[in-house]
Amino acid sequence: MIKLSNLADYAVVLMSTIAARPDENFTAAVLNEDTKVPLPTVSKILGKMAKANLLISHRGVGGGFSLNKEVEISIADIIEAVDGPVQLTNCLSEEEHNCDYVPVCATRGKWDKINKAVYEALDNVPLSEMVPSKYDFFTEEEKKKLRKQG
Repeated sequence: MIKLSNLADYAVVLMSTIAARPDENFTAAVLNEDTKVPLPTVSKILGKMAKANLLISHRGVGGGFSLNKEVEISIADIIEAVDGPVQLTNCLSEEEHNCDYVPVCATRGKWDKINKAVYEALDNVPLSEMVPSKYDFFTEEEKKKLRKQG
């Protein structure tokens, strides 16, 4: 099974919450209250998002974190900020491997193509698509009617 780490999953939840109200500053306490992600985890993720330039840190009274609107943020950006590069197998990393199967591994060179496809899929989903719409509970047909009504 391929799955995101809990930290990456929480990071997407937090960033989606922030992106839903892009003009606001968020503290760790507010995000903890809104999302129920544990407070120490929220703090850790906010620091990583700011370090990756996905969030802007504001100090002082009324401080917190806000979305960096100058960058297009993808799901891959968020995952890489908390977990490092997207890599499906250990042999895809830049580091030296201590794998006994390297001399006889028939698939090692083939994983790059799969890894690239997964990365591109994650990179092609902008954070904006993860923000819930106020019409999410309507069918597609109902959404079209509402949009026409303005």
